[in-house]
Amino acid sequence: MKYLLFVLLFVSHITANAQQLPLSTVTSMARKLGQLQLLTPAGQEELIRFAGGQPLQLYQGLDKTHLPTQAIFVAEADFLDIIPGQTRITMTTLDSLAAIRKYPWSGHDNQFAEARFLDGQFPTRHDLFDFLHHSADYCRFNYDSNDSLSIRIHSWFGPAIAPFFADSTLEFAVNDQTDTPAAQQERVTTYAPYLCWVNLFRQAGFLPETDSVINAYYHNGKNIYGSVSHTNALQELGKYITYLDKYPYLKQQQLLRLDSLQQTGLTDEAGKQQIIARYRPYTLLSSDDILSACKSAVPLYTATDIHPYDLVPVNNYGEIPVASIKAVYQRVTDKISQRIFPLTATDIRVQKAAPNADGLYPYQEQLALSRSAKILSATLQLNGQLYKETIDEKEFESWVRPENLQFLNHYLEDQHDQRRFYFIQPNRFTRYEPLQPDTVFLTLLTEAQAELLQSPYLFDRIEGCYNGSPGDYDYAVYPYQYFDTGTRLNKQQIDSFVTLGRKQLLFPQQDTALLQAAIREQNPTGYQDALSFSPACFSSAADLQSLASHTQEALQRLHAHRFLFSATRQPENVDALKVINDALGKQGLPFRLYLLGGDGESYTDQRYILLKPAAAAALKTFSPGIFAGAGSGR
Repeated sequence: MKYLLFVLLFVSHITANAQQLPLSTVTSMARKLGQLQLLTPAGQEELIRFAGGQPLQLYQGLDKTHLPTQAIFVAEADFLDIIPGQTRITMTTLDSLAAIRKYPWSGHDNQFAEARFLDGQFPTRHDLFDFLHHSADYCRFNYDSNDSLSIRIHSWFGPAIAPFFADSTLEFAVNDQTDTPAAQQERVTTYAPYLCWVNLFRQAGFLPETDSVINAYYHNGKNIYGSVSHTNALQELGKYITYLDKYPYLKQQQLLRLDSLQQTGLTDEAGKQQIIARYRPYTLLSSDDILSACKSAVPLYTATDIHPYDLVPVNNYGEIPVASIKAVYQRVTDKISQRIFPLTATDIRVQKAAPNADGLYPYQEQLALSRSAKILSATLQLNGQLYKETIDEKEFESWVRPENLQFLNHYLEDQHDQRRFYFIQPNRFTRYEPLQPDTVFLTLLTEAQAELLQSPYLFDRIEGCYNGSPGDYDYAVYPYQYFDTGTRLNKQQIDSFVTLGRKQLLFPQQDTALLQAAIREQNPTGYQDALSFSPACFSSAADLQSLASHTQEALQRLHAHRFLFSATRQPENVDALKVINDALGKQGLPFRLYLLGGDGESYTDQRYILLKPAAAAALKTFSPGIFAGAGSGR
């Protein structure tokens, strides 16, 4: 109750500090823009009229119903066509757009709430800047037009707007691997003219006098790359001015969520007050501010826990030193043991997959270079239980990512612990906050805590330590499945299936525990997926030629290749599966080909397996839907 009272008092205070600009302040800002030669006297007067809600002289003598329009982006949802100069989106319009419960307007409740907050303070610096920016933008795109509207808007602006009207794009092609301090300093020098807008609008009162975060950001050449233009510079400045005007509302939302997080047990009252004390002017709480006060969050410091063991792949994969993989896994489990619960990692081993017969890995055989590869894998014992981790490498990215720490969440599942580990990286609400200290947090969360943290007012995205987090579409576990293991085979189901498969000679692997761990690492949703570890299983198109070729390869893997299996012609409407099985029977081979249930590996291929009839019967008894047409396969 005491804290809720504090929040109410705080909200009252910030609202008082975020009131609309007095007309005297607007007039002073307009006059300053005139002194800085951005606005002519006509432009100054129109800005003052706009802020005061008075009719603009822009439209005098013109028929508004026949005026051209320009598009403005509303609530980060979609564009709305407006008459130039009418950039204020009123509360009534916002409410009507927010009430549209279909794409693209639906799903933007937070953004509409922020827009309503801003409109409640009209006029703000955000409103004044948007009015000028959109007007200048319209004028630039209609620079050679002779229509009355373009001519009148053009008359608002003085010579200081010239770089924007004459804008062109400058490209900086920067390679992190070859970049140098000298090149970075050269980019800082080249970018300097684009900071003129920050300096100009700061002098005019659109930014606090002491606010130099944008200047500091672009005095670091590492932050200058890609396309650079005056258009982009003004857009970035506008976003920052909007952020400053929204800051009281954003901070209020953070405080409300901190209260909710305390109720879920992520932190206590003392920890929450420690977090609140870390607020700095116009800066929202970072991941370090919040999570360093939480006992269930383990910090991984980039400088000491990641960089010394990292290897960012460029073109080639599978080159991460074995010692580095072992060191990261050891440091992670040691830190968890010291801070959260006892966890001992032993017998960490790293394996590298063998290349194909042509000496190339799959990613090297593709026509276009793959942006990722899975060549390395590791096995480790956690408190005596074996786990396997396939190292997913992505080009130009650190390998220390959430999907490569999946074994932690599989361990929690085995302990019947409903919490999960999340990989939370440093976050920025603007692009200008320094990432210091640069720390990743492995955070143990309940489902309720994860939902609260994954908020635009705390962390836009937190990534569960599972395959598919993010961007890995191979055997992915998506966020809504993190706590719903019913959509995947659990350890007990996999172990039972492996026992059956070994009894029926489906799996030649000698190490049963390793086979169980390898299957589990892929998060199979059905037993059909687990059969992919059998040499008798393959994917193929359903036509006779393809099926015959793949069946021959499977027979060779099963060492039953005394019969050369091929198709010389394909009759129309042939039942390829029946033809294959008839041929297998005529040759006296003990196998028959079965079509597996569930989805295939692609839109064109389906999954098949060569089995002895007795083994097929055992599988069907164990899982009635495992073959096509027999149900779910679970």
